[in-house]
Amino acid sequence: MRIYRQLGLLPVLAVLFGMLAGCTGKPPVIQSMTPASGPGGTIVEVRFTQGGLGGVVLFDGTAVETRYASNLGLGKILRFTVPYGTAAGNKDVQVRSDGETSAASSFTVTAGGTPESPQIDGVEIPNREGKEITVFGSKFTTLSKVFIDGVEVKRYAGSSLPLRALPLEFVDNAIICEPQTPFTLGSTHTVQVRNPGNNNSPDFTFKVPTRVCMMEFDALDGIPLPDYYRFRNNTLSTMRRGYTECGWILELSYDDTAIPDPQAGAVFTPADMYSFWQANANLPGGSEFYMHGAFVTADDQGLLGIMFMNTGSVPSLPNAERRLGFSVFRNAFSGSDLEDKYLRTTMHEAGHGFNLLHSDGDGVRSIMNQTSVVGSNFRYIFSDNSCDHLESHDIDAVGPGGEAFGSGRSCNNLH
Repeated sequence: MRIYRQLGLLPVLAVLFGMLAGCTGKPPVIQSMTPASGPGGTIVEVRFTQGGLGGVVLFDGTAVETRYASNLGLGKILRFTVPYGTAAGNKDVQVRSDGETSAASSFTVTAGGTPESPQIDGVEIPNREGKEITVFGSKFTTLSKVFIDGVEVKRYAGSSLPLRALPLEFVDNAIICEPQTPFTLGSTHTVQVRNPGNNNSPDFTFKVPTRVCMMEFDALDGIPLPDYYRFRNNTLSTMRRGYTECGWILELSYDDTAIPDPQAGAVFTPADMYSFWQANANLPGGSEFYMHGAFVTADDQGLLGIMFMNTGSVPSLPNAERRLGFSVFRNAFSGSDLEDKYLRTTMHEAGHGFNLLHSDGDGVRSIMNQTSVVGSNFRYIFSDNSCDHLESHDIDAVGPGGEAFGSGRSCNNLH
């Protein structure tokens, strides 16, 4: 799958060279420690130079369980949890890497801290292989253990998108891990998170989706892709989580993110978007479901985004290409919640690619209500109507490349 092809030969060689170059024979040097104080249970990130790639944190002279910021298990960003019950005062923090130990930095323990019971509020399944799951919730730590169907499983540090680290501010909201045996499509499981002191979350039951879509993102040079994680209304959300909860696995790939602007700064018309799609979409063979997201400058209607691949927008569009592409227009976004709405619009336009309508919004501020009118009170969820369509309607009416947009539905508004 394309999601793994990004590594390629050159990056692998670079990693191997970096492993050799990273073994400097010099003691590691701590660059920063965030935060520098807090009670027991505080999650701390330590960044260092020199030494080797990876290492372990020594807290008050004792090695503590250490996790990496990258899911490849390499790098110079380490995370640990201040042990519960530690007496208040200044404590030495050191890094041991490549057989060498850094000079100490000081962390101020403000109180012993009390382990809390974690809570789970959702999961994300990133691909059909079933070898990875992200558990979302609150009050997680680097010491939290994950149990799937009663069996403890291995934790990762990043996501399945290569080298994409889980930001420090979300370490207590997400744990990415590997089930003991790969999930099968349609199977049902329970997950539990356990904090020190046998503080357990309630069991959370989930079903692995049965429908899979490969989704490729391309962007113009200088146009960023949406943030993978957004935290809003006390919930950590991702695009894949939203679709997992409604019966679809999105196998995301970030393909070309520095494409020269074919419009040279001019706006995109639907015909221009279709030409961009034809030049950049990498359709899989066989019967795979596929959708392409283009992140460009602006369109000729002043929209935030549009699912343009419909017979009414692209004349003589082949039936097999219906609902295979959408565009999001970065220059149309502004304000303090720009990034929140950028991701929301991406989920919304992809929803049209799955033949969802604005009327599927169910009268609440869910994804298929238009981003331009929802104000600040919105969440990254689909309505019950939308979920029912995504998960259980006939696959030809849902899957990209199937029936024309709006077939048998109540409206034909694409944006």
